[in-house]
Amino acid sequence: MAVAKEQIRQIISQNNISSVADVYSLLKESFKDILQELMETELDAALGYEKIKRVIY
Repeated sequence: MAVAKEQIRQIISQNNISSVADVYSLLKESFKDILQELMETELDAALGYEKIKRVIY
């Protein structure tokens, strides 16, 4: 999936990216979140139901 230059510029400005370390940190966090979602979706499909989410009132 290609990302348009305008989207890249938007990501840079929204995340105050000014160095390679900032890029690495953003990619690391994004990868973690994406992997978590994939694992939860796969688990939901394997079990046949969604994980119960706790609601705090």
